[in-house]
Amino acid sequence: MEQDAAPERRSYDASGRRAAAERRRIHVAEVAARLFAERGWSGTTLALVAAESEVSVELVTKTFGTKAGVFMAAFRSAGFGRRGGLLEAFAALRLEDEPDVEVRLDRFVELACSIVVPMGPLVWVLGTGAEQDPALRDLVRGAHLAHAAMCEDLVRLLARGEPAPDAVDEVYLLTRAETYLTLAQHRGWTVERYAAWLRRSLRTAVDGATDGPTGGRPSSSIGGSVPPGPELGTI
Repeated sequence: MEQDAAPERRSYDASGRRAAAERRRIHVAEVAARLFAERGWSGTTLALVAAESEVSVELVTKTFGTKAGVFMAAFRSAGFGRRGGLLEAFAALRLEDEPDVEVRLDRFVELACSIVVPMGPLVWVLGTGAEQDPALRDLVRGAHLAHAAMCEDLVRLLARGEPAPDAVDEVYLLTRAETYLTLAQHRGWTVERYAAWLRRSLRTAVDGATDGPTGGRPSSSIGGSVPPGPELGTI
């Protein structure tokens, strides 16, 4: 007598659970970004992040690990949204596919402005936290290395000849969020003025202080002309 065929097992589709977990992760990171900006490093605890996110502390620690991990996720969420991190956002520009180096420069400046403005409220919190938390300090060191690697690629992609000797270091300084914050908070610069200045400064940093047909031209799509403003003093 033949045995009945075993019932076919349905394959388990975990995509729904993964999607839900990712939505929770993004939500917690966004809530944490707001809390860190409002309350600073010391005033933001894992318990507070969990309560404001309406999740358990266990879920927060399981997802992000330490408070440093929560902060870095919040920092990336504020600056990059769902683009991942700096290197992922930079790669998504696909600058290698654009033959015009000036268009490449415009695209990068647009990206830089989209990052530094929302990230601004968390920059000083990052410095305070790194002083107090060795784990965050290690994460920040890794972020600095990623920034430096991006600057090397950017110089290569923007150079119209042999790059200036200190091009990478100057681009690194120009593209730090602290640079934008100093100009915005201490000198009252708008993001449009910063964008046009950044474009000119990046071109000079990469090629050196040489005049050319397009050297230093303002970006028509981002900053436009820059109104005269006060001279920068010593800060």
